[in-house]
Amino acid sequence: MGAEGIKDKELTDLGVIIVGKTGSGDRKLKISKENIGAYKALVAEKMTLGFWNEFLDEEGIYFIFKLENGDIKEYMLSPSNEQEIDELCAKLNNESPDKTANVYKYIAENDFYHDFMIRHYKEMVER
Repeated sequence: MGAEGIKDKELTDLGVIIVGKTGSGDRKLKISKENIGAYKALVAEKMTLGFWNEFLDEEGIYFIFKLENGDIKEYMLSPSNEQEIDELCAKLNNESPDKTANVYKYIAENDFYHDFMIRHYKEMVER
């Protein structure tokens, strides 16, 4: 969502692998550690205002928010910033913060992330 301005070729030129797409056309990506910086820069530049992007690995769950005014906020999810991330997710999705209060569980509800989240973050998902 919010990545309509990013072409598939721009991703593949960065070495990002498009492993599939959701029914709504959102891409499911694999990003190598070497390409995370370039990927983050591309997303920050071209993502639509009022959206966010997340990606994860064994080291963390990363969020890039592009607010309506163009400000970029980047986070690695932790218990200390979970409420702020929750509030941004809820605001940008026009949802109640109750839906996203456990951001780990919220991310695990995505079928592309589910198994990974259970394998690496089960305690946080199930708390």
